[in-house]
Amino acid sequence: MDRTQVTDTLITAAQGGDRDAMWQIVSAYEGVLVSTVRAVASTATPDQFDDLLQEARAILIQHVHAFEVKTTSAQLSTFAHRAVRRGVATEWVKMTTGLTIEPSAALAVRRALHQTEGDVEGAWMIVGSDHDPRRRMSRETFVAILEALEGTDSLDAPAGGDEDGGVTVGDALPDPEGDFTTDAQRRTLARFLLGQIANRQAFALRAFYGIGMSQMADQEAALDMGVSTIRVRTLRADGIKSARRVANVHGIAA
Repeated sequence: MDRTQVTDTLITAAQGGDRDAMWQIVSAYEGVLVSTVRAVASTATPDQFDDLLQEARAILIQHVHAFEVKTTSAQLSTFAHRAVRRGVATEWVKMTTGLTIEPSAALAVRRALHQTEGDVEGAWMIVGSDHDPRRRMSRETFVAILEALEGTDSLDAPAGGDEDGGVTVGDALPDPEGDFTTDAQRRTLARFLLGQIANRQAFALRAFYGIGMSQMADQEAALDMGVSTIRVRTLRADGIKSARRVANVHGIAA
């Protein structure tokens, strides 16, 4: 997955606040991030593609900060890959459906449809009889998601990206049961809310307030994400609004 070698030394330097080291890491994985966005959102407009690429970069940067060099044998690419694909897919669902339900539920339905080769009743049997009651879906929710997903990418359409070969959009969907937020991260209100909003918005807030990472100036965050300083400030403002909406849904004072 790496073309430019990302060493433990480079990762440690980035974690210590070395902006050049962080940009080297992001640049090394840029091709993979671009391929992931193309695979998950093959029909994205240029603006949507740019937003999704920013999302992917933000997830990678957060995983660089969370990566424990001395305690894991996994490569950074392995550590971050599933989270990047899931994060991009979740954001793409939000962009294309206008759902008022959890994007993870929409991903579960799309994955079930792919597994049953488009058989709606078969997909309903999968999501409606999940062994975990927290993921078990009502018939009404299932039907609502089907209606919302009309007009989105065909599951049999080729996933974009030269590296994906014959992979379809359905193959590219991540496992909705994957959980990349630890219990420890959910112990505080701030970290809970940050886990519910777009990753690029969360990164802008984490960097500004120093949550789970060293505090960064807007110029530094902009360099890491490959965007303008104004864009970072906009993401932070949007992140605050998104977090408040999530808080209202959950009846939390924020």
